[in-house]
Amino acid sequence: MDGRLIIENNRVETKEKIKSFNPATLESVGEACLASPAKCQEAVQAAKRAYPLWKELSWEKKRDVFRRAKKILLRRSSEVAQLLTLEKGSPLPESLSVEVMGGLEVLDYYSQNLRKSLKSTKAKHNIVLFFHKKSSFHFQPLGVTLVISPWNFPFIIPFYDIIAALATGNTVVFRPSTSTPLVGLLIGDILLEAGLPPGVLNIVNCKVAQAEDLILSKDVETVMFTGSVPTGKRIMELASQNLHNIVLELGGKDPMIILKDADLERASRGAVWSAFMNAGQSCASVERVYVAQEIADEFISKVLNHAKKLKVGNPLEPEVDMGPMANLSQLKVVEEQVEDAVRKGAQVLLGGQKIENLPGYFFQPTVLSEVNHSMKVMQEETFGPVLPIIPFSEPEEAVSLANDSRFGLTASIWTRSKKMASWMAERIEAGTVTVNDHMFSFMEPGAIWGGVKQTGKGYTHGQFGLQKLVNIKYISLDLAKKKTQIWWYPYSADWPKVLDKSFVLFYDDRLFKKIKATFSLLSYWSLIKAGTPILNFIKGIPRFLKK
Repeated sequence: MDGRLIIENNRVETKEKIKSFNPATLESVGEACLASPAKCQEAVQAAKRAYPLWKELSWEKKRDVFRRAKKILLRRSSEVAQLLTLEKGSPLPESLSVEVMGGLEVLDYYSQNLRKSLKSTKAKHNIVLFFHKKSSFHFQPLGVTLVISPWNFPFIIPFYDIIAALATGNTVVFRPSTSTPLVGLLIGDILLEAGLPPGVLNIVNCKVAQAEDLILSKDVETVMFTGSVPTGKRIMELASQNLHNIVLELGGKDPMIILKDADLERASRGAVWSAFMNAGQSCASVERVYVAQEIADEFISKVLNHAKKLKVGNPLEPEVDMGPMANLSQLKVVEEQVEDAVRKGAQVLLGGQKIENLPGYFFQPTVLSEVNHSMKVMQEETFGPVLPIIPFSEPEEAVSLANDSRFGLTASIWTRSKKMASWMAERIEAGTVTVNDHMFSFMEPGAIWGGVKQTGKGYTHGQFGLQKLVNIKYISLDLAKKKTQIWWYPYSADWPKVLDKSFVLFYDDRLFKKIKATFSLLSYWSLIKAGTPILNFIKGIPRFLKK
């Protein structure tokens, strides 16, 4: 894999390099170039120069780039999945089904919906005096977008952000995680092969200091970041200096609520997959389970039965269900949280330790009981293969426990009752709530991705995500032949009287008062006629009589 930077469609060699290691074997995967401060700024300037051309490029030509990229990704899907498995440590089936398929979906989505997503829309007027104006909302790009991505899903997370930014007419500087630099460069390789014009996408692996310089650049308009809360706060602080537009996705502590009427076989399988997929290294992983007291023992028994069957090992080997954690520092976080829980009274029903007989960063699939909200494992993001379970008595208690978190990304409810699911979904504080499934919605390009509280700011994906990357411009046309407007200078002595009667017509709740005000306004007909298109004024009167 080519480890050189990508600036203005050129491969750029640098003296300083960073090595990438396989977290399963600790062997070298390769090395990537690191950008100096000067190279980082070159990337920003390249994106700035490319912006006017890309912004004006027709949606058909942008669509064609995405279609070609989809064909290339389809052809190179095995190569992408192999590199993901080597550099990140996810089993090959997960690399294919989550990251590669997700990339194909997002390219397919924007290829089909690009024109519709950014089409201008008519704006209605509420004030009768403005009925003759023709107004609309337009969605226009902002400029250079800086994408800073994490290591847990190093292909699909930045791919969504990059394609969305490009779809809206912005250009991109992408800083991949230093843990997975080669995957980041492979994204650029695919899009360059698809015919992306020079400078539209630039990829610079760099150290934290250089990343902060990129955020501080006055030529950057939007910063899109996925990662930890402390880093998100730092980015927000830096971005505030130039009032950059920001989109921050900062993690979750996602609850799973199992009601007493739930299908326990489905719920237990869902819990095990949602907690241990990608070794639990997903911001949408199930990290807290609340199960109805009546079924708690049976549910836990089923969870343990399924979790014990998981095959942990080198993710390149066939039938491996869970690979290693991506790095040593995250492994230590998981160890610390489990130790804290045990000290405070938690019971380890399964796992609970690092796997010593494997060379990489492996941690056992872990199930905990007797946990409570004083423990780190119930309050802080674990980002590892740990499933803590708490019984509850009433649905209201489950909602209260689910909302007792500084995060609010996703949540899931497991029940056969549509009524109970709807009641609970309305009360849970989260960006996404799913019923009888969990964590799938990130893959849906038409959904939204984001949440409340310290989960972050803004959304990605779908129509609402695109709106975070554009200027929503209001344009209004007044082509009436009138030489003046009724509210312009000079102020007539009768203008306050017209306003008094108009306020009654427009805003009073009593119909007889509205009718009386309408007839009163007729005495000021010449003033109204001179200052506003009278046909529109007459058309508006029945509307306000109905209010």
